[in-house]
Amino acid sequence: ELYYGDFGYLKDSLLFLHREGRYQVSEPVTPVARLWRDRHVSRFVVDTPDEKGQELPSKQSVVLEIRGGGRLRTADRHLVAQCSEEDLAKLQGGPGGQLKAKALVRCDIQAIDLVKGLMQVVPVAHVSARSRVWADSWARIAFQNLHREGQQSMLSFDTLLQAAS
Repeated sequence: ELYYGDFGYLKDSLLFLHREGRYQVSEPVTPVARLWRDRHVSRFVVDTPDEKGQELPSKQSVVLEIRGGGRLRTADRHLVAQCSEEDLAKLQGGPGGQLKAKALVRCDIQAIDLVKGLMQVVPVAHVSARSRVWADSWARIAFQNLHREGQQSMLSFDTLLQAAS
């Protein structure tokens, strides 16, 4: 009813919470809370600077956390990519520059393997702590990628309902 119903206002997403779950504000991802967004409930399924949500950038952009040795990980702590020495030097602002531990980096995805959970990325810019607190989760990255590639039928709300019942 919430998914298909018209309530007189635009919906943006549905938030599922486990009634007896314990939530930690200090954690970016929890298995007892999930946000569902698709074209039926939101015009902004895929991140885009377009205010109407119609035009997609040519590459999917994600925010990842940079770790030691230039490894990049998601909010749910999956190591998904590796920065080249050259990209790492650019992010650090040249020789002698230093990124803080767990700094966030905006990256453009060149290639993604959803099965292996790996990506080839090009780091674009350091993300200031004022604009983002957490990196993107792997689920969010994969979900947006499937929508960008026109494969959203693999993750439909009806499929979710069937699995839950």
